Amino acid sequence: MKKDHFRKKNRDLALMSLPALIWYVCFCYIPLFGIFFAFKHFTPVPGEGLIKNLFVNSPWAGLDNFSFLIRSSDMPGIIFNTLFYNSLSILLGIAVPVFIAVLLTEIHSESFKGAVQMVMVLPYFLSWVIVGYLVYAFLATDEGMANHILLFAGSSPIQWYQSPQYWRFILVITEVWKSTGYAMIIYLCSITSIDRSLYESAVLDGAGFWERVRYITLPMLQPTICTIFILRIGSILNSDFGLFYQVPMDSGSLQGVTQTLDVYVYKALMQQANFGFSGAASFLQSIVGFIMLVTANTIIRRIDKDSSLM
Repeated sequence: MKKDHFRKKNRDLALMSLPALIWYVCFCYIPLFGIFFAFKHFTPVPGEGLIKNLFVNSPWAGLDNFSFLIRSSDMPGIIFNTLFYNSLSILLGIAVPVFIAVLLTEIHSESFKGAVQMVMVLPYFLSWVIVGYLVYAFLATDEGMANHILLFAGSSPIQWYQSPQYWRFILVITEVWKSTGYAMIIYLCSITSIDRSLYESAVLDGAGFWERVRYITLPMLQPTICTIFILRIGSILNSDFGLFYQVPMDSGSLQGVTQTLDVYVYKALMQQANFGFSGAASFLQSIVGFIMLVTANTIIRRIDKDSSLM
């Protein structure tokens, strides 16, 4: 009887996980054959299938595509942009949502708390195309709200889309604004699962708000923060394509501060149809991400085994 119940329970769980399993097979494992693009001089023949063009009609390139990628004169600036934005995104993407989640736990009005959560989560569901037009409506030279505010304050209007010095700040703020609400929900759920008796005991002992945050909330959030940090560090060379392509409206004047590795590869693919170069860049991103993920997980495991992924 127990074995039958155990088998039935496992069968039900397996059926529930089947859609997710099919999704991962179709979109994560089957496309892995595209790794071969990184080691091929892809020369498609019209009328031939993709498999034949890739494995029969295209000669092996060895590491030529990787060499071309590394020797590109634009690569140092592109790598700097990618690492700079991702580093800030990881730090602010953890600090800001945690701070807001902690503040929300101190709000006793459930209706007000729900309204704040709804307003903050809404930007996460907007596409980058819509966000790009919202930013344009705010920064447009003639009709943008920002320039109207500057004129009202007695200052001269700014041509934002021809002024790269402002865009590192603009892109970081836009990314944090869009992603904070979703991350905040994760931390808020972790905070609400903390035993409330710990806070009650701390209050009886005379601990103030910041003492409770420092000695109870943050230590209890440590496993969640470490998990998210490890997952985010694994994509240190991957940037949000929509943020860096749609929001600046592909302005050539901003290319020096908005072009990341993903945008560079996309433009090379669309303008030159260089599939081997794109495959090499994607493969390099995956390898570096894997190394960073394992390294971060190893360091955290040595510091606190309970906060690591494995």
